[in-house]
Amino acid sequence: MPRIHLKPQSPEFADNKTQPKERVCDMPGCTGSGDFRAPKDRSLSDHYWFCAEHIGEYNKAWDFFDGMNEKEVEDHILNSLYGDRPTWRYDVDGAFADALYNQAWRTYNFTENDAPRQEEQKTPEMEALAIFGLEPPTDLKEIKARYKELAKKYHPDFNPGDKEAEDLLKSINMAYTILKLAYEKFERIEK
Repeated sequence: MPRIHLKPQSPEFADNKTQPKERVCDMPGCTGSGDFRAPKDRSLSDHYWFCAEHIGEYNKAWDFFDGMNEKEVEDHILNSLYGDRPTWRYDVDGAFADALYNQAWRTYNFTENDAPRQEEQKTPEMEALAIFGLEPPTDLKEIKARYKELAKKYHPDFNPGDKEAEDLLKSINMAYTILKLAYEKFERIEK
């Protein structure tokens, strides 16, 4: 026989022995009604239930980004900007600018072949970061720390007679100069 579920406000519901249990506030020592939901962790899959008095206290103390490093926070913010969804081009065929460039290149060069692919041009700053093994975003403090580490590792006093280490140290010094000047220029623009 199928079981009939009655609405809580119906008169027949009072006769039913399976009345819903009232949630108790999850704050230790509180016996109030737990009417307000609050997340237990960043996954937002599990929740606490608090009374009106304790929900505000919990929300003030809870930090979504607690335990995340700066890079993870930045990545989360950027991904959340688009709702954690990939973005697509807005032009009609998905690559109108590329198609137009290819057609112009074919016309100009009297050929039916597409334009050769151009590699993304690297700036001196990006090449310097690659020498240091760093990726943007970074700050001057991190750049200086990495410079000191690499300068000690490849210094001629620690690598006597090693021409490769000497050349690498020259590249490291040049990269540091480029990054330091770029950072100082950025600081002047930002102010």
